[in-house]
Amino acid sequence: MDNKRSFSESFREMLAKRWLLLFTILVVVFFGILNSRFLQVANLLNIISSACIVGVMGVGLTAIFAAGELDFSAGSQVSLAACVMAVLLSRTPIHNYFVGVLLTLLILAGVGAYNAFLHVKVGIPAFIATLGTSYLVKGIAKSLTNSQTINNQASWPSCFTFVGQGYLFGVIPMPVIILVIVGALMLFYTEYTRHGRYLYAVGANPTACDYIGIDGKAQKVKGFVITAVMCGIAGIMQSSQMNAASPTLGEGMFVPALTTVFLGATFGKVGVFNIPGTLVGALLFSIINQGLLMITSDLSVKYIVQGSLLLFSLIMVVVIRVLQRKK
Repeated sequence: MDNKRSFSESFREMLAKRWLLLFTILVVVFFGILNSRFLQVANLLNIISSACIVGVMGVGLTAIFAAGELDFSAGSQVSLAACVMAVLLSRTPIHNYFVGVLLTLLILAGVGAYNAFLHVKVGIPAFIATLGTSYLVKGIAKSLTNSQTINNQASWPSCFTFVGQGYLFGVIPMPVIILVIVGALMLFYTEYTRHGRYLYAVGANPTACDYIGIDGKAQKVKGFVITAVMCGIAGIMQSSQMNAASPTLGEGMFVPALTTVFLGATFGKVGVFNIPGTLVGALLFSIINQGLLMITSDLSVKYIVQGSLLLFSLIMVVVIRVLQRKK
């Protein structure tokens, strides 16, 4: 009886932690039944590539959520990165792609530091501070591009499009390679390094961290900067994939990225924002998005499903945390 009870409890625990992955597989089967083209290799690769950009952005947001804060300027940061990269390569003497990437990410890190300054140093709540920054960043992006789309392929190096559209060895999409590298680095940092675990410690109990010598303010600064840099990478990937840049490029990416982060908190470390969960959430979101596009052209259905998915993930995280406190 004890063995049966132990097996039953282990199975329920495993199901509670891995249900999101199981649900993702079921969604793939569901859309495959509705439309046979959904399971074609080209379509599946397209789904994975689409998930990568939101996934990278979601990985960044995971860092700041783990630290107990949020960043509403993430979508605008994606737009800014795309615009800065395009302007640097087409309207300045800088034509080296890698120098452009480095400068773009440094500028985005500065945006993250600015958010941290407003919240940590000035004391403005992160919700208000980052919301204000989002409009500031959006204005800068519009100023850089004169509120227009930049499409200057003649002056851009060939690797500009390779990052978003190219394939490694002619098989693996480059966005997948970038997501794997970014995800692996962030997973190692947050799970297997002392300073990475400090992010979670500060998010869980900042008061206790002060007593044991962990600088909560420094961890939050780090969270904001990591989020901004990841949004910068996502913006570079997005502009590469579209072969263009505009100040509105990232406006529609914040809610998908937010959804993936909250979905991820119901996977693996249940109730905790974590990198593996965010990656699975990004894949699920991309699968649902592509599946809906293939079975209906009604955009209202897409927004209803996306909104429902976000609300569902939020409710799940809240319920899980309430149950954990009772235990």
